[in-house]
Amino acid sequence: MSRRKHTRVCRVIVLLIVLGTLAVPVHTRAADPGSIDWALVHEITNRGIDRFYRLETDAAIQRFDSVARMAPEDPRGYFFKSIVHFSLYALERDKRHFDAFMKQSDYVISVCEQLLENNEHDAMAKFYLGGIYGYRGMLWQTEGSLVKAVTEGRKGYLYLEEAVEERPDLYDAHMGFGLFRYLVAKAPRSLHWMMKLLGITPDREGGLQMLKTAAEKGIYTRNEARLYLAQFLFSEHRQDEAFAYINQLCTEYPENSLFLMLRASWYQRTGQLDEAMADALKAMERNSRRPIRFVENILHSTLGSIYYSRNDFANSQKHYALYSDSGQNSQSAWSRTWYRIGVAHELNGDRNAAVAAFARARKDNEMWGPMAAYYYRRAQYSLRHPISGAEADIIRAENEMNVKAYDSAFRLYTAAVASSGNDIEIRSRALLGLMQLQYELKRYQDVEETSKQLLALRPAEERWVLPHGYFTLGQAYAQTGRSAEARKAFEMVDEFDDYDYQDRLESRVEDALEKLEKAGE
Repeated sequence: MSRRKHTRVCRVIVLLIVLGTLAVPVHTRAADPGSIDWALVHEITNRGIDRFYRLETDAAIQRFDSVARMAPEDPRGYFFKSIVHFSLYALERDKRHFDAFMKQSDYVISVCEQLLENNEHDAMAKFYLGGIYGYRGMLWQTEGSLVKAVTEGRKGYLYLEEAVEERPDLYDAHMGFGLFRYLVAKAPRSLHWMMKLLGITPDREGGLQMLKTAAEKGIYTRNEARLYLAQFLFSEHRQDEAFAYINQLCTEYPENSLFLMLRASWYQRTGQLDEAMADALKAMERNSRRPIRFVENILHSTLGSIYYSRNDFANSQKHYALYSDSGQNSQSAWSRTWYRIGVAHELNGDRNAAVAAFARARKDNEMWGPMAAYYYRRAQYSLRHPISGAEADIIRAENEMNVKAYDSAFRLYTAAVASSGNDIEIRSRALLGLMQLQYELKRYQDVEETSKQLLALRPAEERWVLPHGYFTLGQAYAQTGRSAEARKAFEMVDEFDDYDYQDRLESRVEDALEKLEKAGE
């Protein structure tokens, strides 16, 4: 059976990285030296940027207004002010900020076009134009206007490309251009031909390298590049590098609750629950001094996840309720969140509340990729099937395994297998979890023995389990030098189709087979 290569939707960058937008290099314009103090313009711009990173948005706007008054024919004052409004709109969805952003961005475009009339090779003007058109494109995308988003985004890309070509040493421009190239590369492959037709070249590694260049050599973009790199590297499973960047930002801007919130969520996702809890509580305290409703809501979601991962479903339910009850989040929460809210309610004894949460999971939330599809399906299953004792053990075991509490996970998986009875769907999940745990514990013979029980089953709902079982078996064979059997197990994955995480697993199979081939096995 041929493998299907499902398209992957580019993940929308977490809203907090709008802080990574202040990316304009120092420069001066030809003017009467006595009329404008460019050094002071630069100094006040820097002060505004610093205030913005400290989340003092009113103070930042005041300084950018001052810059615009001092240098009305320079785009930077208008640009920076527009970005503040862009960020506030992204966080608050207040139309006043939308209108203010559009007004200021029009000023930026007008000033830059005049500069290009005077000098068509003005790389700085092209950089400002590229940046502002890029943000206009992102704004239209959030508003659901795809045509406007593509039109504005293409203008931004081409202006940034010209800026880099004309001034390769303009390292700040590398950030915006690299950002475009990376994000386009992460868009569905089925759209790459269209991107190339529009003159936009997908380049994942090239984009990351340009961001690294900006992080090392940029003037104003160093922080921005570090923040984008942190996001992208984490999504690329290069977690040590990602944490290095976010740690620097948290140290330099300790009052920034957005940075702490991001790091807390990463700690939670990597099983470092104590560190996650410390950052989340610290962010909550910092946010109380300078409240941002978005931050408070996301922190409740993060705390809900932390308690969920600790199998503390009572506290998880409490924080998830504070998150889900917010009108701001009622439509934006994705399927995994609603599934976990439902589980927390049910394991805390409230089946009715659980059903209400499971019912709110949305199928069309594609920005999270295959994970959204998986949890939507799990939510639909849980609507029809109350959580049994064996299912509850599997959920708790998964949480224990994620934090490397292997003894506890082993007991829970074993209990789930024993109590699953004739329920093939639950039994298959318990056996797969046990196999994966045995592999982590390097008990490769046990993996093989457990696989005999799993691969004899034929789950109709959890179709993803068997191909993942064959993959885990192949891994165990490979670790013990049984390369022919490993290859056969890996190739069995290709016999399955239309299951959760298929693209991701097939990619891992290709890597495993390539590794065997390189080893000459």
